[in-house]
Order: sequence, then C-alpha cells, then structure tokens
Amino acid sequence: MNLSEFFQKAQAVPLQKIDHSVFDKAGIELIVRRDDLLDSELSGNKFYKLFFNLQAANGEVAKCKGFRRLVTFGGAYSNHIHATAAAGHRFGLQTIGLIRGEKNLPLNPCLTDATAWGMQLEYLSREDYDRRYDPDFQAYLSQKYDAYLIPEGGANIEGAKGMQLAGEALSQQLNDDFTSVCVACGTGTSLAGIAAGIKETRTAYGFSVLKGEGNLAQDIRRYYRELKTLADKKDQKELPENWRLITGFHAGGYAKKPPAYLKQFWQEFETETGILLDPIYTLKLFWGIYRLAQQGFWKKGSRIVALHSGGLQGRRGFEM
Repeated sequence: MNLSEFFQKAQAVPLQKIDHSVFDKAGIELIVRRDDLLDSELSGNKFYKLFFNLQAANGEVAKCKGFRRLVTFGGAYSNHIHATAAAGHRFGLQTIGLIRGEKNLPLNPCLTDATAWGMQLEYLSREDYDRRYDPDFQAYLSQKYDAYLIPEGGANIEGAKGMQLAGEALSQQLNDDFTSVCVACGTGTSLAGIAAGIKETRTAYGFSVLKGEGNLAQDIRRYYRELKTLADKKDQKELPENWRLITGFHAGGYAKKPPAYLKQFWQEFETETGILLDPIYTLKLFWGIYRLAQQGFWKKGSRIVALHSGGLQGRRGFEM
C-alpha cells in the first residue's frame, strides 16, 4: 500500500454518532470514528503506527532498508504484537516477538494467532524487558536478530507520523467541523500524532490508561514538537500545544480487571450502540468521555470525535 492508498483508506473510515441522554443533557455531540473497522487484522491505531515503520521513502516495505525481519516488544496479550505478526505475514517479513515474562502453555489466543502468522516468540525477564527503550539494548537486539526494531506499541517517530496522517485524514473527512478529538493513551504516540495532524484551533485529548503516567507527558511533547518542527519548520519554542493529557480514568491500572461499575458501563454501552470495546483502551476512553460529560467538562455545543483504536482481539483475555 502506498501513501495515497493509505490516505484514501484513512479518509473512508465510517463515522457513527452516539445518541445518549447524558450527551444530550450536556449539550454535546459525540461521533465515533470507527478505526476498528479499518482492517480485519491491522485495525485501529496499529494500522497507522506500523505504516511508516514498514515502509521507506519509496513506499516499499522494510526490506528496502536491507532487513528481512522485524523484532518488537510486547506483553502476552499485546495488540501491537498481534498486529506486527499479522503485518509480517501479509508483507512477507519474518517477525520476532520479545514477550515480557515467562513462557506459559498453552499459548493464549493472542500469541496463538501470532505464531500461526509465523512470529517467533522469545521471552525476556522483567529486568531485560525494562530495558526495552534503552538505545544500546535496542541496537544489540537489532544486530543479534539482524532485524528492523520497532519499539513497544510502535512508539517512535514513524508511529507518530502515521497517526499524524490519521489526524489530517480526519480533518479532511469532517471538513474541520469538530471541536476536539479524543484517543486512548498508552505510550502517547497516538495523541502526539493526532494533535499534530489537526488544526491548532482544535484540541486532542488523550485519556491515559496507566495508573502512573511517569514520563508520558514528556514523551507526547517530544513527538509532537518533532512532528510540528518537521512540518512547519518552526522553532520548537514557538509551537502552541493543542493537546491535553486526561488522567484518572485508568480504573485501577493497565490491563487490570475492570471493576463492577465499569463492567456495567461496558455492557450498557455495547448494547445501546452496537460498538464493541476492548477493556484496556477504548473502554476507558469512552468511560472518561461519558463521566466528563456528566461533570460538565465539555462546553455546550462541542462536537467531539472519539477515535476507536481497535484492539478488539484483547477482549479474549477478559470476561464482561
């Protein structure tokens, strides 16, 4: 797929308006951009974040950089591992997944799919996995496996560039007729890219799924400024920031079992809208939007777009 085809596909994503008394009372309109419907295997933000990681300037896959395989990181239920394995199978690249923790048999559905697509699984100790963002460790792994290394979650400037194009496509699709875009936030790559891709008069909100944000805001700012500097050739000090990180809706932390109140919302939302959610990312996103509407956070007349980031394969590890 070349860049033109990518952009056309991104512009054609279905939009779905959510009718709910809470949003009506708040005087806002909520539209879901159904990026979960992009592709049966490469859905949501993983489609965008892998695009530039798999393609070089001439539009060919990573082979043109001299590599025949990809290596990346993830947990046992990782959407990124799942999507990278699918991409490798589709584009004829060998894939290696460096999985956090010890091997457990039988493999869960996520890793079963990954191995069926040809991914080689290697397991890292918690100590080694904690080094996944260390440039020296990454260089060592790339050399060891003779592979193009993609960080966990596609969290690099290539991943952010893909999300920037998603923001640009959304802006064209809606003719900029929206006030804000909301995304679930893990590494911050999606939020930075979307913010850089929409007009500076619109705001991108990232709902953190993490209990402790750590350096998340700094990572978002770094990606955002690099993207905007590349696009606008401006000094970073002159860049306005049209993004905001929202915390407090992590429901206990990353990949934790949803509490009873969140399970109830999950069931009611899916029944009322017909939109399936994953419990790690999109469930927390829509819960956060809903609760903020109840609290009067959104200005009356707001037209909010929520980006459904896919990841529905992750539902298999949780019970509703």
